[in-house]
Amino acid sequence: MGDFNKKAVSEVIEILNHTDKEIVEKIPQKFIDFLFENEDKDYTPNIDFYDENWEKFIQEDTQAILALLYRDFIVSKDERMKLLKEEQEEKLKLENESREKYNPDSIFKKRNTEDNIQINNVQLVEIKEMSWFKRVLNKILKFFGRKK
Repeated sequence: MGDFNKKAVSEVIEILNHTDKEIVEKIPQKFIDFLFENEDKDYTPNIDFYDENWEKFIQEDTQAILALLYRDFIVSKDERMKLLKEEQEEKLKLENESREKYNPDSIFKKRNTEDNIQINNVQLVEIKEMSWFKRVLNKILKFFGRKK
């Protein structure tokens, strides 16, 4: 499987097993089959759905797959378009911020020694969690794993 790890796929299957049938039925059978074909057969997810913070214990890839399922199969067409628009706006915002921060013209204009030292330092760039993703994830978690 490409970008998602097999353990995350196994966690998604476990979450779908604890999700209301009406929600799971919105996901195409072809995609469900794809999940089963790509799960880690040797991994048994241990998700405690009675813990109200269960989502904190699942992998990031699991959250990403759930977000994809939510956006592409569960929400209405209008909601999907809204989510895609928010995603695109956030992406453009991050690109603009990055462009401004790392603009070669403005970097080379800096003459202050302190600024030059800062430019030469190797820095890790923190990737902030997108607000739209957090909102989507909160909506997703309302759907998944709530069947007792």
